[in-house]
Amino acid sequence: MKLYYWPKTRAFRALWMLEEIGVPYELVRVNIRAGEQGEQRFRSINPMTKLPALDDHGVHVAESGAVLLYLADRFPAAQLGATLDDPLRGRFLQWLFFTPGCLEPAMAEKIVGSPGNTFSFGWGDFERVKHAVDAALEEGEWLLGERFSAADLLLASTLQIAFMAKLLEPKGRIGNYVERAVTRDAHVRAVAVEQRELAALK
Repeated sequence: MKLYYWPKTRAFRALWMLEEIGVPYELVRVNIRAGEQGEQRFRSINPMTKLPALDDHGVHVAESGAVLLYLADRFPAAQLGATLDDPLRGRFLQWLFFTPGCLEPAMAEKIVGSPGNTFSFGWGDFERVKHAVDAALEEGEWLLGERFSAADLLLASTLQIAFMAKLLEPKGRIGNYVERAVTRDAHVRAVAVEQRELAALK
């Protein structure tokens, strides 16, 4: 299992996921400072020239949500997804797609100060997204109730960015949710890997 990676990018999500699963993996560094993401060898893996991307013995997967879904389905014993016959499969998919489809666009819109179009845009606006997350967490500690999943990993890691960008205050139900996620052992291990990789660049 190869993870195309560079520190301080969205590849951290896949790194965290791999640590949750506990399978051996290799980091393949794509130096975005040197523009390696635009080189043909990487463009053939992800034509959008973004991280993360995954190579599972010749099976290439890119886009954060797709990578996490692939890994969840590939390693069901880790219980980070929902099988096809699981009644929670629909909810799992909804919230897995929510982060790239609603939260990230709404965050970008708010950061640049765009007025948006709450009627035509699928994410509505940042306030609608925030209320949707808060309401989803009324039903349990995690999006699927009592079970942490890849959807939580993707959402919590993106909410951390929202906190850092001062789009949200790390408090209340959402703040507590992110805190639960980032104190997981796998997240701590992934952070340690990230710190090691950052230190190697100095």
